[in-house]
Amino acid sequence: MENRIGRRELLEWSAALGAAVVSGPVPRAFAVDGPATLGRRLADDPPRNIIFMVSDGMSLGVPSMAEPFSRAVRGAGTHWLELLASPECRHGWMETGSLNSLVTDSAAASSAWGSGSRVFNDAVNMLPDGTRLTPVAELARSAGRRVGLVTTTTITHATPAGFAAVQACRDDEAEIAPQYLERVDVLMGGGREYYLPELRKDQRDLVAAFKRAGYALWTRRDHLRSEDRPPRVLGLFGQGHLPFTIDQRSDERLAREVPTLAEMTQAALDILGRVGARDSDDRHDAGPPDDPPAPGFLLMVEGGRVDHAAHANDAAALLWDQLAFDDAIRVATAFAARRRDTLVVVTTDHGNANPGLNGMGSNYRESDRCFGRLTGFTGSYETLKRRATRGLESDKAPAADHVTDVVRALTQIVLSRAEAATLAEALVGRLPPELSRQHANLIGVTGQIFGNHTGVGWTGKSHTADLALTTALGPGAEAFAGVLRNTDVFAALTAAMGIRHRNPSMTPAEAQRFAAAATSRHVDAWS
Repeated sequence: MENRIGRRELLEWSAALGAAVVSGPVPRAFAVDGPATLGRRLADDPPRNIIFMVSDGMSLGVPSMAEPFSRAVRGAGTHWLELLASPECRHGWMETGSLNSLVTDSAAASSAWGSGSRVFNDAVNMLPDGTRLTPVAELARSAGRRVGLVTTTTITHATPAGFAAVQACRDDEAEIAPQYLERVDVLMGGGREYYLPELRKDQRDLVAAFKRAGYALWTRRDHLRSEDRPPRVLGLFGQGHLPFTIDQRSDERLAREVPTLAEMTQAALDILGRVGARDSDDRHDAGPPDDPPAPGFLLMVEGGRVDHAAHANDAAALLWDQLAFDDAIRVATAFAARRRDTLVVVTTDHGNANPGLNGMGSNYRESDRCFGRLTGFTGSYETLKRRATRGLESDKAPAADHVTDVVRALTQIVLSRAEAATLAEALVGRLPPELSRQHANLIGVTGQIFGNHTGVGWTGKSHTADLALTTALGPGAEAFAGVLRNTDVFAALTAAMGIRHRNPSMTPAEAQRFAAAATSRHVDAWS
């Protein structure tokens, strides 16, 4: 008799395999210490300040390409690579799954860090049965620490929300926005649409509410350049996400109005670091000698649009935003270098589209020249699409010659006639039938066409299950060495702050009965 596995048995076997991999224990030889052990070890030299930095959606191929790209456009390598070579740093790999998938979204990933419990993709610090988890920002504030969130996305987006909010669905950013009040001292990023009454559906004036609570409103780059450093800041520098760095560099208005991630990081550190300095060159910040030491702060810094560029298969936009993140790393480590009380952690929440430089030409001799073409790009694919379709009806494809001209102006690349015609049709949703499912949209077509010229290839346009690179420097850095589970971050952060708290959690088997309801919810394309 033929030995076949039925559909039901196959599904049960797949669910069991997923549960085993997602929830399986990290080998104890490599796992992060438990909160009690780590707490005892940190008692002698605890970090007063924690800077947790996230290059969202950064596959390992990104820093690999960012290093030569940085040398080409900046004349120097990346600061992250310097840290990787430093004997003072600790390095690790982090497993990134969510409660219902080996491949996490940013909401579940950040919630794992922010609560110590895995949740379903799409949720923010909430278990599938509706149990609300206490986020790390609330715990830090209760312990007397100050909290900051800095990002290039909307400030209410998945990663910052995972540190400070509780919401059933990440897309409910209007509901996340008011949760930061009194919970986060410094907020900087985009997202005016969720705070201004004329942009909110309920017309609630959250800006006024924050001002009444003592927050200063910053909306322009020159606000950061002022010597004024109020203790609380609501910084909203865009209606939605902040622009890609590549577009900001090429647009005088954007460059004038929108701060860089490094500038926002520096301003946040200036504000949060005014109290609690220890063994610092800036002795005037430390307060009178007899004052009790201040508890310090927790600051999350996110290069959020690295993820968006990876979703778009946009190599130049990806690399420029990675360099902007690298500039922020330099700011953070410079702050930590002036004192002995600051832990800096640099990582990502998951991979995305797995970009990498492929060998080009005979014996790969064309690889360097092809990759070098990325240095001539002056706009993102968002800009390309906007310019190529300007003035056209939504279903009317631009002329191939017009697409060729727009591409040449933005990238210095001359497309073949076939490439230009294919891209023109893809701009209005008419796609080549032979494309694989992973590339069957404008993103895939654009990424493949430009990969012909730059050598950068992609496995798809979505998140991946790769291990995440983690680098840490300062007191408590050893907690981020070896092989980690993403939930271990919460244990390490709370132990470093002297906080004892454990949120409820579920196993994948316990959560399985809620899976059907979860799959019916919408997950944002830029996740």
